[in-house]
Order: sequence, then structure tokens, then C-alpha cells
Amino acid sequence: MSQDDKFIWNVQMAGYEHSRADQKGETDYQSFQKAFDLFPWNEQIKKANQYPDKASPTITASDLKNGKDFWISMAENGNESAYIIGYIYPKEKKTFLGFGKIKTIRWLEMFTVEDKNKVDELIKLFFNRDSPSFEKSIRKLDDFGQMESEDLAK
Repeated sequence: MSQDDKFIWNVQMAGYEHSRADQKGETDYQSFQKAFDLFPWNEQIKKANQYPDKASPTITASDLKNGKDFWISMAENGNESAYIIGYIYPKEKKTFLGFGKIKTIRWLEMFTVEDKNKVDELIKLFFNRDSPSFEKSIRKLDDFGQMESEDLAK
């Protein structure tokens, strides 16, 4: 296995500055799934509501082999909560109003989902590096926006 043929992960707790994350090191499917299952989502979302200008609770897996990240966050509105899913991947973009040279950027797509089982399925697909199935599945979720990624917590 090459140096870059691995997954790493990090955590942003509610109330952190957006540029802060706790780096957790290497991970694999089972370990990340367990971290997701044991993450204190309810406690953290209550704390996030106290700090609306700070980071929401988020766990992120990064695939160093293909430069893709998958993050899971949570938001609450009243008594309802949902996961916000982020998928960051390399994307080619032409510079200078589409007439310039092509450069590779990191693109972020975000989606919302209430069903934890769907999140579990996405985690498995991401760690299996089944990008076509992962992308097809994630893009069936409710769109929450897309933009060039700033990778604040790297």
C-alpha cells in the first residue's frame, strides 16, 4: 500500500472556529462507522445552537488516494434535525471566464438527509471507493448547495 493509499479523518465539535478540527489519523470503514455511530450528535447539536456563528458538529473522512472528502454534519430546526452531507472532490475548471487554462479545483456538493441508514450506506460506498455508486446515491438526496471548497479545517 502506498503512503497515500489510506483514509484519514477529523472531527469538528460544535462551537469550534470553522478553521479548527481535531485530526484523528488513519481510519477504515469499520472504525469510521463506529465513530459516526458513537458521535454525541444530540448533545453537540444543542451546543451548536448556542453558537450559531461557529462550526456545527462534523466528522470528515478523507481518501488520500483520490483526493476526495466525505463529511457528515447535523443541523436542527426546532424539534427536527437532519444530517448535512458534504462531498468534496477534484473538478476541472477553466479560468478567465471559461476561456483560460484548465485548473483543478476542489468542488463541494452538499445534501440533506434525515435517514441514518442512508448515511450508513454512503459511508460504506465511500470507503469501498465505489465512486459511481456513491455519487449516484448521494445525488438522489435533497440538494443543499454546491461551491468551490475552501477546505477550512484541513
